[in-house]
Amino acid sequence: MNQLGYYDMSWPSIKWLHRRVEDQALVNKLCMYLRSVFVNEGYDSVVPALDQRYWSAHFTSNWSERHVAFVCGLGTFGLSKGLITQKGIAGRLGSIVTELYLPPDKREYEDIYEYCSMCGSCAKNCPANAISIENGKIHDPCSAFLRKTGEKHKPRTGCGKCQVGVPCESRIP
Repeated sequence: MNQLGYYDMSWPSIKWLHRRVEDQALVNKLCMYLRSVFVNEGYDSVVPALDQRYWSAHFTSNWSERHVAFVCGLGTFGLSKGLITQKGIAGRLGSIVTELYLPPDKREYEDIYEYCSMCGSCAKNCPANAISIENGKIHDPCSAFLRKTGEKHKPRTGCGKCQVGVPCESRIP
């Protein structure tokens, strides 16, 4: 927050960049721990986001934690392509694929964007102008901004401006 009480929306905060990395490390450790518990109980399991078989030659994953969460009934997408859950959009996700049978829960939504009010707050916050109500999120300008962020704050990268100060930050709007 600057001297006038406004948040700087031009770059991600250093605290956010640190939390993003440390929180994801915690999620990864939790996933690996749960995987080991399942395997020790005789259920073959994998953490796709941490398994090299799910990464392409371009260093990008072909596994999406957000899409798994949507399929499993945890939330729907917003204009920014973030997942809006009962607790909001600002969070970290992990997944495990296992042979352990778990009965499915009832999904509380039907539409992929059901929890998004389409208010455009995420678009207004986006320093890369990568989000619009008409087109949703366009990945190329977002990726370009993330590369600049990575150069400026190496080894940390990210942004998250589309997830803060928005009606879906901590709840379904």
